[in-house]
This record gives sequence, C-alpha cells and structure tokens, in this order.
Amino acid sequence: MEKPENHAIESETLDHIHHSDESEKQQKQSHNTVPTETPRSDSSKLSLTQLMDAVDDFIKSLSSSTDPLREIPPTVEPFPETVDSLVSKMESSGLGRDETEDSVFILAVNRISKSVTTLRELRLDSTPVSSWLNRASSVQNRAASLLDEEFRHLLDRSRENKKKNNNNNKNGDVSSDSADRCVLQEEETFPDFPQESITTLKKIAGAMISAGYEAECCMSYEMSRRHTFKEELSEVGFEGINVEDVQRIPWESLEGEIANWISIVRRCSTVLFPGELSLCTAVFSDEPATRKRLFTGLVSAVTIRFLDFSGAVVLTKRSSEKLFKFLDMYETLRDLIPAVEDSDSDLIEEIKLAQTRLGEAAVTIFGELENSIKTDQGRTAVPSGAVHPLTRYTMNYLKYACEYKDTLDQVFQTESEPETKRNQREDDEEYKVSAFGRQMIRVMEHLDANLEIKSRLYRDPALRSIFLMNNGRYILQKIKGSTEIRDLMGQAWTRKRSTELRQYHKSYQRETWGKVLQCMNQEGIQVNGKVSKPVLKERFKVFNTMFDEIHKTQSTWIVSDEQMQSELRVSIAALVIPAYRSFFGRYKQHIDSGRHSDKYVKYQPEDIETFIDDLFDGNPPSMARRRT
Repeated sequence: MEKPENHAIESETLDHIHHSDESEKQQKQSHNTVPTETPRSDSSKLSLTQLMDAVDDFIKSLSSSTDPLREIPPTVEPFPETVDSLVSKMESSGLGRDETEDSVFILAVNRISKSVTTLRELRLDSTPVSSWLNRASSVQNRAASLLDEEFRHLLDRSRENKKKNNNNNKNGDVSSDSADRCVLQEEETFPDFPQESITTLKKIAGAMISAGYEAECCMSYEMSRRHTFKEELSEVGFEGINVEDVQRIPWESLEGEIANWISIVRRCSTVLFPGELSLCTAVFSDEPATRKRLFTGLVSAVTIRFLDFSGAVVLTKRSSEKLFKFLDMYETLRDLIPAVEDSDSDLIEEIKLAQTRLGEAAVTIFGELENSIKTDQGRTAVPSGAVHPLTRYTMNYLKYACEYKDTLDQVFQTESEPETKRNQREDDEEYKVSAFGRQMIRVMEHLDANLEIKSRLYRDPALRSIFLMNNGRYILQKIKGSTEIRDLMGQAWTRKRSTELRQYHKSYQRETWGKVLQCMNQEGIQVNGKVSKPVLKERFKVFNTMFDEIHKTQSTWIVSDEQMQSELRVSIAALVIPAYRSFFGRYKQHIDSGRHSDKYVKYQPEDIETFIDDLFDGNPPSMARRRT
C-alpha cells in the first residue's frame, strides 16, 4: 500500500477544494459545542490527508489498546461521509483521468477497508461503534462496486480500441507496402495497454483485494481477458475444429488445419501468453498466488483446446507423409512450454503428455518406413540398371527428416537400443552416434539388404554391379550433399560406402572385360614359333563379337551420375585400349596380307575409344560411326 505522504501536497489541495464550501458552517457549529473531553483537533478543519493520518492512528490504537472501544474518535467520525463524497465524485469523473485524484481515492478506500476489517475482527458491543461500522461498510461496498466497474472498463477499453483500429484499417485505403504491415503485425505489443492504465489497474486491484473483494476482482479480470483471448483467436481463424471431424476429413484438408493450428499456437507462445503474463504480473504484483491462479486459468482454457486438436490428429491413421506435420506439432508444443512455465505444473504436464504422444506417433511412422523397406517385394528389375524408385524415395525422405534431426533425436531417446546390445557395440565407431543416427543407420542397412535382393533380378552379373553402383552412388551423393545426414552417419560409414562402390566397379570390370582381355592374350597364337593365322583370325573374330555385343548391350544401360559415368569410361579405356593397341599393332600385319582382312580387323584403336564413349548413355547403339 502506498503511503499517504507521497501525495500530501496534492491531497491537501483536493481536500481544501472539497471542504471549502462547508468550512465556515462547520466552524460555527464547533463554537456552540461543549466538548466532553479535550479533542486533538476539530475534525471539520482537518484536510483529507490529516483525516487519513487520524484513521491510521485509530487503526494502530485498536491493535495496541486493551480497553474495549466505546465510541469512534471525533477525528475519525466523519471519515465514511468523506469517502462517500469521493465515491460520488469518482462516479462522475471516472478513474484514470487524474493520477493524483486516483491515488487519493484509492488511499481513502484502503483506509476505510482496513478500518472495517479491524473493527469486525474485534466484535465490539457498542452502539456508536456499530453505527459507524455500518456506515463505513456501506461506503466500502459502494466504493468496491465503483472500483469493480472501473476495473472492467479499463480492461475492456483496450479491446474496444483494437476493434476501432481494425475497422479503420478495413475502411481505409490499402497501402501498397503490405509486407511492411505484416512485419508490424508480427511485432505488435499484446495486450495493448498504456502504462497509465496498467498503473490504475494495479491500484484498483490492490484496493479491492484489501477490501475483501478479491473474488469479484479476479472474476472481472478473468472474464475480460478470456473474452479478449476469444476475440484474438477468432481473428486469426481459430474457431476450433470438432475432434470427431478430424478423423473424417481428408489428410489434404487436415494439413491446412494443422498449419493454422501451428501458426496460432506459435503466436500464443511468442506474443499472447508472454503479454498476458506481463499484464497479470503488473496488475497483481503484490499478490503472486493470485497472479499465478489467474494466469493458469486463462492459458489453460486456451491451451486445452490446442491439446484436444493435437490429440485428435495423433489418432488419425498413420502414414509416412504425416511424419513431418507431427514433428511440426511436436516442436510447436515444445516451444509452448516456456511460455506457460509460470502457470500451474499440471498444465505443463498436460502439454508434455500431448507432446510425448506426438513423438510416439513419429517413432511409429519412422518404424513403418523401416518395415516398408524390408517388405518391399518388387520383382520387376528397373530397366537398364538405373536408380531404383525405392532408393530415391528413401533418401529424399531421410534428407527431409534430417531437417528435424534434433527433434527426432529427442523422440528416439526413449527408443534406444537395449543395454546389452549397446554394450556389445560400444567399441564400434559406427554406433557412436545419436539415437536418431542409429535409427538412420538401421534404415540404411535395410535399404542395402533390399537393393542386394533386387540386384539378383538381373541375370547379367555386370548389370547387377551397375545397378548396385548406381544406387550406391546415389545414396553416397545424397549423404555428401547433406551436412545433417553426413554428420549423423559419421565418417566411418561414408568411407565404408565408398569402399563398396569401388568393389562394385571392380566386379563390373571383371565380369565384362575379363574375357575380352583374355582373347588378346598372346598365348596359343604361335605354333612351332610361327604365328598361326587361323588362331589369330579366330581371336580377332572373338574380340569383334564380344565388343559388338558389349557395345550393343551396355549402350542401353544407364549411369545417371555424370562423374561416375566418366570414371567408368576412363577406367574401361585405360584397361582395354592399351591392350588392343598392342595386340592390333603386333598382329594386324599378319591379317592384312590375306584376303578379306576387314572381315577380321573391324576396329581401329581409335574406334574402340569412340565406342566406349557410347556406353551407359541409355540409348540404342549406332554403329554408323565405325571406321570402314
């Protein structure tokens, strides 16, 4: 409670104005009165400040005196009528127009409330005292009623001003700089109360609580603020969707509702709830228990509606495309918790429970991704050994999921491996990663196993290697292109993938070009120290047939990664061209001396390089460029 001396000069001025018309009359009456005891002073001459000081002394004397009070001191006797006149004045002018008058009025109401409370506690059996108490109680009730009305009026004024501003914006010219307006809206202050109004609200709340009208004060505050919140939520489009409807509407429509829900909850987290806490703390700064109860009641009423919606969404049928919306909602509720930390702990637990359910749903959906990979039983080989659609889908899904890696790591913490299994792997660098990282590795293991099975659909071992190279390269490039995935998987895993790619490459070379190189082997060409032309012709014919078949077949194969395609061609050229050039240079002369030499020597060394460049383009071969 503020001390009266803080406003002594101003209140004396008010008191002088208030009593100037009656001072002469009261002075005459006092001369005609014979006092029964020596009074401290004539009450009619006291200023309001002096009168309130006298009331303070009176209240103190009640606490210290051992003799029962029989009558009210003359200096205190007119106090109810004085306060009553202040109530009448405030009913005409209203609070919030003059800070000095407001303060004097509040101080007067505080004193009469303290007097009434103290006298009631004493339960005195005195007619004069009871009469004064009845008068004071009546004035107190009237003052409290006025305070309650002014309290509600000040609280509602902010909402009314906002409505006017919104109407002006709708009726006024639309500015072309709409983007700037949006920024201003996001940075708006809520609730929009001037500091003078907050100061007056605090004084009124303190006076009402001191007068024993805490319930009425809290009810007015709560009703006004709930109404304000209802209008705020309605303005941004949150009317609340029926929980049963969530189960029925298509996912595409529900996605829009979820996006709206996220936007509104985030606005509550960043603007509405912090603003409400600030207002509640300012108005009820001297009543922490009341402040917490009011803030809890308000945010609970709003938050429960949010949680009802999230609970309904969790119960919808699980599918992979819902994961990211579930994670968005999970993060939104996580960010809501700091905004309600000053509320009752039960509300925070409700939010955490709803958040946990969303996390469990996300874990389930991710687990279904694993199962879908393991159980994909496609029996049709992808043409030309290209990247399998399952590989593309899985890697793109994982790349998007990694944008939520911190959140997913949080939800997978409770799904960690059993202790015994984790201990077995504690020395394995691959598993020294986060909970979500281990989950990612498991998904990749399932994908690898599935691709290995699908590679067996190709009868040609070389095409099987190309298929594994294509998919392995695609996976590796996706990982290298995403810092999040690369950090999760770890360097050891990436090195292992690179090693596997090199093994597929070697396997392809061995299966495709091993026999080609064998036919250019010098063994068996010479018989009795001389070149056997029949054997040599057969060797050239075998080479031509094999190279024709490779060119015809592998030109239709696809290596979509340009770098890997180039590396393959370079490695083939480095392997085949030197061997063919040596064989060609050494034995071509033995064929040229006979008839139909071009029947056996179809390719010049330069032709080999040209046709190697046709491989893995995915196009039908053309032999037109062959040198004749």
